[in-house]
Amino acid sequence: MNSLFKYVSPLLVAALGLLASPISAQDTPSADELLAAMRDMTVSQGNRDVAGSIRKARQKTPFSLSSRGETIVFQYKENGTWKRFDVRIREKNVQLAQVDGNKAVVMTPAMYTRTIAGTDVCYEDLSLRFLYWKGGKVLPDSAASRIKGRDCYILEVPNPDPKIGQFAWVRIWVDKENGTSWQIDGYGRDGKLKKRFSITSVQKLDDGTWFFKQMKLEIRNPKDPNRTIALNYLDMDDLPAKR
Repeated sequence: MNSLFKYVSPLLVAALGLLASPISAQDTPSADELLAAMRDMTVSQGNRDVAGSIRKARQKTPFSLSSRGETIVFQYKENGTWKRFDVRIREKNVQLAQVDGNKAVVMTPAMYTRTIAGTDVCYEDLSLRFLYWKGGKVLPDSAASRIKGRDCYILEVPNPDPKIGQFAWVRIWVDKENGTSWQIDGYGRDGKLKKRFSITSVQKLDDGTWFFKQMKLEIRNPKDPNRTIALNYLDMDDLPAKR
């Protein structure tokens, strides 16, 4: 199967999506194959730095993201101070670590759902740990498989340990033609939709591929998951040329 994505961190790979190499139409790939391709592309591309802001209402939190092989360095500005955490990519999972100067402290699972700088975005949202969950399935095609005018595979991926993190499972819409992940839905242990990540706009890169320009994060009402109670946006600056 062709590689799905040209460059990315856990956030950028699935979150949401680069338009890249087409997927082979000969066979339907398994959910594990699709996720493995995403993981492979996390560490197989060169260095690139990106910047932008996390926006909630009128509040903007500047951030930067640097891909350095098997480590993704994420920095964000809170109360005038830059803070950092690393996403360390391992063979079977990802490890999150808070970094202060030369000191790095591995996060406990209880810290994964802590929100960042007054937004509704948490560490787990940015790391997208579900890329390492196995045993997912590709759902049969249905009317729901078409999103933003595109035919997609819908992956349903269970959390191997539902006690850890905010989601019991996730659903991911992957474009059948170009591999873009247009939408990700995260479901809680109660079976209700908790969060929805979706691409709202894209930008063209120097190598001819495309990258998301803006991603929307919807927080759903716990009592009525059809209602959105909070909106957050990841707004990306124009990307520099790849080094």
